[in-house]
Amino acid sequence: MRCLLILLLSLFIHTCPLHAAQPASSSRIAAVVNKSVITKADLTNRLRFAAISSSLEPTSENLERMQDQMLRVMIDEALQLELGKMYGLEIKKEHIDATIKDIEQSNGMPEGGIAKILNDNSIPLKTFEDQIKAQLVWMVYIQEKYPLKSLEDQVGRKQTAEGLPSLQVADWEIDQELKLLQEKEGKTQYHLAEIVLPCDTAAQEQNAKETLNNLVKELQKGANFAALAQQFSQSPTSSQGGDMGWLTEDQLEPEVREALSTITPGQLSDPLRISQGYALVAYIERKLPNKEGELLLTIDQVLLPFPQNVTEERAYEIMQVAEGISRSAKNCHALDKLTKQKFPTAAIRLIRGEPMNSFPEELQKVVTPLEINQPSPPLLTQDGALLLMVCERKTHKAMEFTREDARANLVARKHNLLARRELRDLKRHAFIEIRM
Repeated sequence: MRCLLILLLSLFIHTCPLHAAQPASSSRIAAVVNKSVITKADLTNRLRFAAISSSLEPTSENLERMQDQMLRVMIDEALQLELGKMYGLEIKKEHIDATIKDIEQSNGMPEGGIAKILNDNSIPLKTFEDQIKAQLVWMVYIQEKYPLKSLEDQVGRKQTAEGLPSLQVADWEIDQELKLLQEKEGKTQYHLAEIVLPCDTAAQEQNAKETLNNLVKELQKGANFAALAQQFSQSPTSSQGGDMGWLTEDQLEPEVREALSTITPGQLSDPLRISQGYALVAYIERKLPNKEGELLLTIDQVLLPFPQNVTEERAYEIMQVAEGISRSAKNCHALDKLTKQKFPTAAIRLIRGEPMNSFPEELQKVVTPLEINQPSPPLLTQDGALLLMVCERKTHKAMEFTREDARANLVARKHNLLARRELRDLKRHAFIEIRM
């Protein structure tokens, strides 16, 4: 199974009261959230945008499968926007525009690319702007309600001048976090991404598991993991397309550790029951412990696969295609682009920062004489025609972490926990009526 915009902060999903459907006069309403209304048109537009941005066909069947989960996300966002109004938290249009521009840049899109996609598919730009606004409002709310206090302010004080609780980070916490960061270099690390659907009831558990199973099917068909995580995941990592970064085994939940032992880089886990709810984990790559001064390689690996029972003639044809790609590609980006054009079913994998001695001896012999951005000639393997290109060579230098790095990690972690608790309380006291 193959897997695999930037924003800022999102989380949550919690219990909400379900009420009987209303008369036909309210048939265009999907949900009522306090004084806000989510229309069926709003929901449909959001579903269509989620499908298109995730490379899913926006068929009625696909949209219906995602409907319940998306409505829960939109209910959370309605509560966040309402809270922002209550506290006078204004998100200016230029901030939203700047965030959209950042998203476009991080995805290699031209400026205005998202607006064009929305316009081409008759989806209002407001559909995406409201999603961004809710996340920005929530981030500002949490940071302003729980400001980080300086050490001198922390001594003997637990409230801000306005009577609001402050965020406190003790010296011993920073010491412990800094120690963990420094020890990380000497351990195997795993680059993972996640889609998390929290659940508080048996009904929500069943819905979360079914949703993730459906997403697995779509990912197998070529859907984009990062885009799905952005639209559906309710973990703080959703703002980075589900990217969890590099983690050591002792930073993972037991269920995730166990799943990693059964899959390899480039694969997905089955839906996992974790502490927050249900999760789908993408295993992106693994990094072995590095030594100071060790040679690290970043290699682009392209395989043009042979079909089953391949004939000698067909194998020769595929090798010739690989030869043409090798002659034309001038760098790693061009190699990937040309391969996708010439051989759409090719498997492309970027191996980042791996020690030279971690590669098989045969592969070391191939890549050692290659210059940076020089492709290898096609290599005949049992599985197909293999091309290799060295994108980068560097000598490993151990990262130096500071107390400020440790402090920033702790602040982000505490804000995320507080945000989850705040939204849970907000939702518990809200009037939520689902009319689907």
